[in-house]
Amino acid sequence: MRSLFISLSASILMLFIQSTWLSHGIVFGIIPDLAMSIVLFSSFINKDGQGIIVAFIAGLIADMLSAAPLGYYAFLYVSCAYLATLLSYVAEKDIFIIPFLLGTGAAIARGILTRFVSWIFAANINTYQIFSAEFGIELLADGFFTVLVFFILTFFQPLLENSPRKALP
Repeated sequence: MRSLFISLSASILMLFIQSTWLSHGIVFGIIPDLAMSIVLFSSFINKDGQGIIVAFIAGLIADMLSAAPLGYYAFLYVSCAYLATLLSYVAEKDIFIIPFLLGTGAAIARGILTRFVSWIFAANINTYQIFSAEFGIELLADGFFTVLVFFILTFFQPLLENSPRKALP
């Protein structure tokens, strides 16, 4: 329970940093999704679904901070968290490759799912232009910042990892 609260607090903090300090973007007005990086880390190290819970609550808070319909970011975050949890069953965490693939994979999944949601619901949502230079820069930014977040959070992994207490024999 403590690790869930810490992961959720860290992702909410990143949401506020994204919406305030990074509101003008880093490169060409592109804001890397730091909250998604926290969600991916939590999902990757906790195979019991804790990262998906963090993703859902952080997504709802992201919905409240944005002009998107309620549940939009929750859907995107939960989908990416689920894919990260699935990947954790077949891959080991390393320094660069897995975090970079998770960050870029989450950006690609967000791009595809955004198109899907806008097509199904005819919602007034800003969609990604998947074959544009801005999307390529966002892929690289999300990948590199996910590597940076994974590196920093590795030092705090015992606090973020769910380790249920065992009953005495």
